[in-house]
Amino acid sequence: MTEAPPVQNPSKTPGESVNLNPTFVGALRGIWLFTWRSRLTWRRMPAAILILLILPVLIYLTSSSLESGARSPLLGNSMEMVKTFAGQLRRTQRPLQSKSYRDVRMIFSEEFARTENAWRESKSPDSSTTARGAEIEACFARISKRLETVLDERQFAVWQEFKRDAIGASIGYRERSGVLPGWSRTTAFHHWLIDFYFFVILPLSCVGACGALIREELQTDTLGFLTTRPLTRATLMIVKYLSQSAWLQIIVLAQALLIFAAGSARQIPNLGVLVPMFLGIQFVAVLTWSALGAFLGLVTKRYMAIALLYGFVVELGIGRIPTNINTLSMMRHLKSLLAHNAALQEVFNWPMRGVAFSLAALGLGTVVFLSIAAFMFTFKEYHHTTEMQK
Repeated sequence: MTEAPPVQNPSKTPGESVNLNPTFVGALRGIWLFTWRSRLTWRRMPAAILILLILPVLIYLTSSSLESGARSPLLGNSMEMVKTFAGQLRRTQRPLQSKSYRDVRMIFSEEFARTENAWRESKSPDSSTTARGAEIEACFARISKRLETVLDERQFAVWQEFKRDAIGASIGYRERSGVLPGWSRTTAFHHWLIDFYFFVILPLSCVGACGALIREELQTDTLGFLTTRPLTRATLMIVKYLSQSAWLQIIVLAQALLIFAAGSARQIPNLGVLVPMFLGIQFVAVLTWSALGAFLGLVTKRYMAIALLYGFVVELGIGRIPTNINTLSMMRHLKSLLAHNAALQEVFNWPMRGVAFSLAALGLGTVVFLSIAAFMFTFKEYHHTTEMQK
């Protein structure tokens, strides 16, 4: 490709010339302006907002609230126990007033959560009936001490009778439910976030968007115009990839924040620790999946079908093999990074590798996919008519 000659600029004094060869940064700026301006229009905004809200709304509707899902593997459901106790007080003509009822609910919720958290964090192998019974009795002892300031004398006497039956019921529930439940109130949110959004929606969105980097130019028959610009094909490919990836980063950041907002509305705990880590890993994941999409888009116009095949063979197949060959799976490295969050690790129990190793593997995968794509675009000719007939 020949270099564009300097041309005269009418605004310059005679004898001065301007070199029209764009720099890499200038090309990136130009492509980026075309990228976001073509998408961020008033006509497209309502549909874009609606699409972003679908998943958070589904998560909110299908996740349990703190009250409806306040079930402890050790103690059962705190809100159900409060309602039972309040009903017993009504039958004895000593009903709880509104403020007292709210205070009792808060006491039960806090003490149940405190006992559950202490049990989980202890990681003790002692799961005997005696040890579990001691935890439950200690919890009810703390509840009794706090209820003394909320209940009157007759109500507290009813509580003392109720407590004996409640302890026995909690120990019986604990024997039936096992050490830790497989599906708790917060687990549903984590499965939505990771299994559905992070490992299905996110990679498909990246592949779909970046697979069309060159394909959309072929469909509109504008590729010939782009390749006549004073940029190498490899540079053009990388510039388009970076611009599209930057746009995707904005979209998925908004999507993730809306999902976490739905989780916060459902009072999912420990989101403050999870959010920054998740957003950082998502940033890396977008770069990797987008590079894969750019590569597959140059291989065939049926890149989404090939992406699904790649997912089943490499990510779900090779990635599950318990040998070093699973290093080829990008999803495996993303899981290893996510496993450093205690809440996610408790739900998914993923094997962990070093952070540096996983980041290096994802970075290498990104570079390999993007390099092959740039190589193919440089040396392979793409013609509108031929490609559309495939």
